[in-house]
Amino acid sequence: MKISPPQMPAQLEDATLDELLDGDLEDVILADIDATNCLVSGLNISGVKFEKILLTAAQLERVSAKDLVAQQTDFSATHLANGAINRASFSNCRMTGVDFSKTNLHDVIFSGCKLDMANLRFADLRRVKFVDCTFAETDFLGAILYDVTFESCTLEKTVFDQAKCKQVDLRSSELIEISGWTSLKGATIDSVQLTIAAPYLANELGLTVRNT
Repeated sequence: MKISPPQMPAQLEDATLDELLDGDLEDVILADIDATNCLVSGLNISGVKFEKILLTAAQLERVSAKDLVAQQTDFSATHLANGAINRASFSNCRMTGVDFSKTNLHDVIFSGCKLDMANLRFADLRRVKFVDCTFAETDFLGAILYDVTFESCTLEKTVFDQAKCKQVDLRSSELIEISGWTSLKGATIDSVQLTIAAPYLANELGLTVRNT
């Protein structure tokens, strides 16, 4: 997989909460800002770094982000639906309950992020890599996953029903009570994961297993 990394400017100016609320951010860094419950409609981001920002339960509507770096930022219950995020990296971010539904995520790396109960329904993921992330009850219903890797992640009760997958790599990750195994057609797993998947695949396919 070849992911295009964020292309960040050499110099970033400090930005304020008011500039975030205005909806346009370019070549700036936001650090140690509390934007909990904020509402921003039509947010445009280019060449921006978020560091230790609180965006808990924020409503960021119709986000268009390109070249974004987010570190130790709290996106818990943040609304980011119907947006587009290109060339971005999220590291050590809390993203429990984040809403990425119907959002395009292209050339994005998530590292050490907590994506439990995240909503990625009907999202479009292309060239996306998850490293050391958790996905408890995360919902990928109807999502498109093209060239997506889950590396050393934990997926528990994660939903892939009706998803469309191509070049999805789940090897090295822990898979616990996954839903939608038949929708993972085309994904790559290892032999240990196959043993775990067998009873769920049999159930989804309506197979009856009898030894005698």
